[in-house]
Amino acid sequence: MTASPPEGFKLLPNRPGFIDHNGPYYWRESEAGPEWGFQSDERHGNPYGYIHGGAILGFLDTALGSAVFAATKRKCATVSLDSRFVSGTAPGSWIIGRTIVKKITRTFAFVDGEAFADDKLLVTAAAVFRVFDE
Repeated sequence: MTASPPEGFKLLPNRPGFIDHNGPYYWRESEAGPEWGFQSDERHGNPYGYIHGGAILGFLDTALGSAVFAATKRKCATVSLDSRFVSGTAPGSWIIGRTIVKKITRTFAFVDGEAFADDKLLVTAAAVFRVFDE
């Protein structure tokens, strides 16, 4: 298990509720764009020795919403999140999420994301977020 996050990652502010429970989450700017990360542990596991898909999707949903907020400076909420699980990894892995904001309208944002353990692709996702005026 990693004692500290990889180089360049900064702690996201604590948020009450599920995000704080599933995290802590981290963020950094890379040459390829923003990246989010978290250190998985036994509480993220499923009975089969892998990280539970819900733990990864909860993290990726936060990364996608953070990308929308960074692009719009407005609060947002998930409307849909389509995901495809590609592979798994054991608890203890450092998980990285990458996002691409595809389009923003006045009320919606369309964003894609991927989650990795090292260089192994775990999940791909496409999401729609409602972007609020206030």
